[in-house]
Amino acid sequence: MGEFFSFLKVFVMCGTLFFIATLVLLALPRSKLRSVGLEMSKWALALGLLILVPSPVDVIPDVVPGVGWLDDVGYLVAAGAAAKSAWGERKRRSMLEEMEFEEELDQKRKARSASGNGHDNGKEAA
Repeated sequence: MGEFFSFLKVFVMCGTLFFIATLVLLALPRSKLRSVGLEMSKWALALGLLILVPSPVDVIPDVVPGVGWLDDVGYLVAAGAAAKSAWGERKRRSMLEEMEFEEELDQKRKARSASGNGHDNGKEAA
């Protein structure tokens, strides 16, 4: 029994460290983990809202036709908004990755032209 609790203690400590490291990475504004995490959480929200539509758990019971479907319509609208936001987050992340790639290429070109003897400068400028 003591072995189980020592394993549990190590497991909880490692899990806590992982959780704290994840929170720190999510707090960084230009972190890729933050960008991916935001997108995935928005997709999960959209999926959860879509699951609520046919679910018997409702804010307004479906006993009265029309009035009982108002919350379901709200779930659909909110799911659409979350999916649109997630899609925008994906586009934003791909644009940032493309910009980073272009910056890296520019840095490599500048380093190559600076290390060269100046003959390549006319070719790259043209």
